[in-house]
Amino acid sequence: MRVHPARSAVRGATVGLGAAALAVSGALVPMGAAAAEPGQQITLMGFNDFHGALGGASALACQVETVRAESDTSFLFSAGDNVGGSAFESAVQNDEPTIDVLNALGVDATAIGNHEYDQGQDDLFERIEPRTEFADLAANVYDASGERVHDAFTIVERDGVKVAVIGAVTTKTVGKVSPAAIEGLTFGDPVDAVNDVMDELETDGVEYDAAVALYHEGASGSGEVGSAPENSDPIFDKIVSETDAEVDAIFNGDSHRTYAYQAPVPGQDGETRPILQTGSSAANLGAVTLQRGEGEDTDWDVAVEPALRPTGEECTTSTDVTTEVTSIAQTAIDEAAVVGAEPVGSIAGDITTSWDDSKASYTDGVRVANDPVTNQATTKGDNRFRHSAAGNMLADSMKWYLEDAGLDGENEVIGFMNPGGIRAELWDASSPTGEGDGVVTYAEANGMVPFGNTLNSGEVSGAQFAQMLEEQWQRTADGGGVDEGDESFLAFSVSENVEYAFDSSAPQDERVFDVRVNGEPIDPEGTYTIVTASFLFEGGDNMWALSEAQDVRDTGVLDRDAFLSYLEANPELEPDYSQRQIDVQFLEGDDERSPTLRLSGLESQSLGAPEITSVTVDAGEYGTFEAPYGPVEAAADGEQPSAMAAEGGLAAEVTLTDWYCEVPADTPEGTVVPLTITAVPETGTEIVFDTYTEITGGAPEGCDDDGSTTPPPGDGDDGDDTTTPPPGDDEDDDQGSDDDQGSDDDQGAGDDQGSDDEGSDDQGSDDQGSEDSQDTSTGGSTSTGGSTSTGGSTGAGASSGSSTTGDPVGGAPTTADGPSDLARTGTNAGVLAAIAGALTLTGAGAIGLRHRVGRR
Repeated sequence: MRVHPARSAVRGATVGLGAAALAVSGALVPMGAAAAEPGQQITLMGFNDFHGALGGASALACQVETVRAESDTSFLFSAGDNVGGSAFESAVQNDEPTIDVLNALGVDATAIGNHEYDQGQDDLFERIEPRTEFADLAANVYDASGERVHDAFTIVERDGVKVAVIGAVTTKTVGKVSPAAIEGLTFGDPVDAVNDVMDELETDGVEYDAAVALYHEGASGSGEVGSAPENSDPIFDKIVSETDAEVDAIFNGDSHRTYAYQAPVPGQDGETRPILQTGSSAANLGAVTLQRGEGEDTDWDVAVEPALRPTGEECTTSTDVTTEVTSIAQTAIDEAAVVGAEPVGSIAGDITTSWDDSKASYTDGVRVANDPVTNQATTKGDNRFRHSAAGNMLADSMKWYLEDAGLDGENEVIGFMNPGGIRAELWDASSPTGEGDGVVTYAEANGMVPFGNTLNSGEVSGAQFAQMLEEQWQRTADGGGVDEGDESFLAFSVSENVEYAFDSSAPQDERVFDVRVNGEPIDPEGTYTIVTASFLFEGGDNMWALSEAQDVRDTGVLDRDAFLSYLEANPELEPDYSQRQIDVQFLEGDDERSPTLRLSGLESQSLGAPEITSVTVDAGEYGTFEAPYGPVEAAADGEQPSAMAAEGGLAAEVTLTDWYCEVPADTPEGTVVPLTITAVPETGTEIVFDTYTEITGGAPEGCDDDGSTTPPPGDGDDGDDTTTPPPGDDEDDDQGSDDDQGSDDDQGAGDDQGSDDEGSDDQGSDDQGSEDSQDTSTGGSTSTGGSTSTGGSTGAGASSGSSTTGDPVGGAPTTADGPSDLARTGTNAGVLAAIAGALTLTGAGAIGLRHRVGRR
């Protein structure tokens, strides 16, 4: 926390600055005493993550000019990512029209964003910065000697008011940009850097009236105007609570969220300051008006509440600025239209990213946008925490291209798509250019994958691929773990030949417990070919395991061009709403006889996806169980919910009624009982668990002497009315609880399956191991203590351990190498242990439920 009790002391001082002081501050500083008058008002405007959205430039300019007309003194700032990941109209012209638009708009200063480094630091230093007519700021970027490489701050003066503006870029730049593009640069803590600059301003006697921090960092969630956003990112918490108290307003970027509210000023009771983020692609203009205090109070207090002004609202302001901005943007759009109008494919429905509940909902059983789509080029869901139909398609296109071009070699190919690389949607409805319904143009395809990465392939082991899936939960730049709560989740899409299960509530690197390729357990020591964008092979998006791939090869084409070829070869392409991953947890059942499965992440958040209403679990001769799929209630005391089944999320909890009664007490160790999970309505996802069941001792209390309370599943009703129908009979009576939901993807479900479907914000599953503290070994052998390992499933790699025992039947493999290093403990282990303990107390002995997940 940074506190300066006497805010006027620095701001009112008259101190001359020599050349040395100017060099330290890193920016041109106007001389003279600060001159803001008591009661004077200033309006601060901001936007972020413009990303070359030339289609929204005119509307943004109209809002800016409207605010300027309403204010005596105003300033305009950007919080970064002005270029890069841009709309086609801008990208096809190297984003130069965008820089010209922002110059014409009268931007006073910008934070540098991670995308400004997309084409390398030389491009930023030698092309972008010289072309901008405003300051490009990043106080937290250093060279090998520890010196800043960008201007840290600037002083903007208007109507006698001097505003000190400090910029900082996200530390996540090292994971979002090709490492080669930022070689030799270090990205420090942005809050510490801003605070350092504030100290330097004081030490050097720099004159200013108000201070603004532009952070290309932001909250992980959005919030209603006037309210703090939902957030799970610790750096945003630090921005709010530790940014120097002398900073009067904070503008955020990078996370593409929306919020505008006042937060407490650290160390100053009763004082607040505005914090804003405006979404992305010119969707909103943020604005707040501050007023200088009178008398001894020289603080700037909020005079007009922070607000977001949607650019989609009608705006009629016309000035020289709006005219010039519109002209530049329209000229660029017209020039790009000639190339962009060429048809390259066709689709049979919208193929979109994930749209969270703030943007979309299920209406009449189908997911639809909450608001009409008025601008196809800039409107998107972009929920990177959940897997999507767009991600499925792009991962499939990479795999298809490598194989079609004959570049696949002898190993199985896996397509791998990062969510941040998906920058637009494919809309079935014709755009304003009138290409026709279902037609995909060059501009639309390029807009979806605009970065121009080359498509590379490389070889990894099965264990490395499993670790790649674990690294969807982001970790530090050196590949090490981070403290619980510091992780964010990015939902990487895999091609259709891959399914996996995870438990998002498990510890780091113990979440993914079963990976299958073409329906078979992945071989940890086998070799697989990964095909994806080149920058991921360099450790981009924190894919550290992938950066260790061997025999990395350049296909010689851009990822965009591979996608264009795929569209051409697959006309009338339909959206794939299946989930290729699932989040699973074991819960205690209603009694010790009936375990429960919680399955989540089965629904697609892509537009057009059907609403999942129920899930069935088919246990063959042991019965069929069904449960509704819907909102999750608050977790019980001591219960750890999965990330995707947190309160308000969707899940099914399926109770396997009298499960332990139906499994004979003399069942051989390692017996496999397959469970087939199906979601309703059908979306292409089917999940199969092989449950390993062990029972020693008598049946649980309440079961008949023969080990069951009902006739064996599959038997007919002998007419004995004293028994209930077995699970699996036609009668609904005895069917499983409705707890469990099936997955729909194609992923196998299993006893423990996790749904990963689109990862919630931080999702992952952790479900791994059997409950009893099971160890997961790739061989599927059982360990002592009655628990069993996931036969044939794999996590981040196997390690040696004590040899296991048991003689699994039904073809379940064994291994003498012992359990893998992905022993499944934690929540699942605790639950199963609790069940086993309860059964032991009732004379049932130890029961261990083992599981593995795969697609049938």
